[in-house]
Amino acid sequence: MTTLRPRKLSPAHAAARKAGRPAGAAVSAALSLALTLGAVGCGGGGTSASTATTTAAISKAEFVAKANAICASADPNLAAENAKLAATRPTAAVLVAAVKGIYLPSVEGQVASIKALGTPAGDAATVKRMLVLVNGDVARVKAEPKLITTDVFGDFAKVAHAYGLTACAPLS
Repeated sequence: MTTLRPRKLSPAHAAARKAGRPAGAAVSAALSLALTLGAVGCGGGGTSASTATTTAAISKAEFVAKANAICASADPNLAAENAKLAATRPTAAVLVAAVKGIYLPSVEGQVASIKALGTPAGDAATVKRMLVLVNGDVARVKAEPKLITTDVFGDFAKVAHAYGLTACAPLS
């Protein structure tokens, strides 16, 4: 089992944590997790996990590198939103608007990009597990956006980080 390593927080994430607002961390984690799992296969797009596992031949190293790059590319925009939310005491309506208008669309875009990578041979079960976890977490956030202020994607992060996707859900 891989041990999770502490990660250096970006200034926006550090400010959110210092302000006692884990929402930014959870949101980044959730988005990154959703992206990673979406790369594996099914969910809202009607593509099954087994279909996704046969879409492209990709090595694990290449998959991990590309998925981490996809997750990392979302961080600046999400960090800016986290800092904005941390600087204010957002109402529930503002938080819901941010989740629905910024975080979830970002995660869905990342998931689509990662999904397009294909699945490394022999890793279908792990990728499917990540997908199941992230899809469940995303569904919970869609149903109850306030969950974004918790470590709602922590279950996904444990599996994704052990697999090597450390840029996905970096604060979980």
